[in-house]
Amino acid sequence: MTTTTTTDTTTTPSSLSSPHLPFVFFDLGQTLIDEWDYIAYFDQKFLELLNGFGARIDQRNYRAVRNSIIRDRKIGHGSVKELVIEVCKLLSPPGYERVIVSKLEPHIKKGRRDLFRFFNDAEPTLRTISKYCEIGIIANQSEDVADLIQKSGFDKLFKVQITSFSVKLKKPDLKIFELALKQSGRNAADCIMVGDRLDTDICPANKLGMTTIRTIDSLFALQVPSRACEHPDFTVTRLSEIPEILESIIIS
Repeated sequence: MTTTTTTDTTTTPSSLSSPHLPFVFFDLGQTLIDEWDYIAYFDQKFLELLNGFGARIDQRNYRAVRNSIIRDRKIGHGSVKELVIEVCKLLSPPGYERVIVSKLEPHIKKGRRDLFRFFNDAEPTLRTISKYCEIGIIANQSEDVADLIQKSGFDKLFKVQITSFSVKLKKPDLKIFELALKQSGRNAADCIMVGDRLDTDICPANKLGMTTIRTIDSLFALQVPSRACEHPDFTVTRLSEIPEILESIIIS
């Protein structure tokens, strides 16, 4: 699944005036981490289970249901389990959702372990940005992703790593963003948030006064802004577009 767009410059964020290096925070899942192979694997296993429990649905109709749930903001923080429960409510007899979640659990763990990887342009983008910015993470992720970061060598690039499993907070709670700002030693106006979700990445960052960049190589490209705070300052198709945007922000 691919989506194309151009950089959105309909709003002009204020320039970053801090004497320190600007700080850029990234979401992880579907922002830095390429989950498309995992999503395809998950969809296949989930559809097999749904039909095994009498759903009688083909792939096209399953995806239509899945996409409507994502588009209509019915999955809270966005965990796979939340998605499974919402789909089951529509396609399976009452009470089957917990059984299906239980049966999917080993497939979810296997898929995350074997199929999660960083986007091809993640490393060159991060290394380019790290030459003139400091970078960090604000993400709703489980502990297994920390291993992926370490194996990739990216842990040395991230000055601040705020993840839900380590701080017991989840986006869009403003507290997790405020904690990241505190650890960065920056004001919100001198920070940038990069993420794929309007509700959990863009909106809270905008509320705090951060500059926001939305990535749309993600299932959450289905989201459209429903509140003023959900309009990003910039929208990019791929990570490699971000350095040029950052240069324009820093220079302005």
